[in-house]
Amino acid sequence: MDLPMADEVSSWASEEIPNDDYLWMRVHKNDLPNGDIAPGAFKNRPTTKDGMSTDWEKYATPQKTRNRGRIPTDNAVIRLRVGEVREIPDQTVVHTPITSNRAHTDVFGDKHPQARVLLTRICKIVIPL
Repeated sequence: MDLPMADEVSSWASEEIPNDDYLWMRVHKNDLPNGDIAPGAFKNRPTTKDGMSTDWEKYATPQKTRNRGRIPTDNAVIRLRVGEVREIPDQTVVHTPITSNRAHTDVFGDKHPQARVLLTRICKIVIPL
């Protein structure tokens, strides 16, 4: 299966991520109305054909993930278990390291409304705003 790759070339090799591992993801304060994660937080960027950017716990911590934001304090950090993400129809987890971030991992697949709701259900906030 051919999947899109991150734009930036890296010297880090892509690795298989075990289902029991976690992904960290920043969630901007605008996607946290009343402290609850809005389904719209889950999107592919910069375009819908790209992946949803996350960090693999093997090479990152929640704090490192938060610190990569333009304004870190504007972001909470959530965790997603890789195996649970893979159980959501059409979602694929691929380690896509980039030169500036060995932990970089994409979640490919259409973030249709059902996928977004399911992602909301399986995530947990690990660093609140």
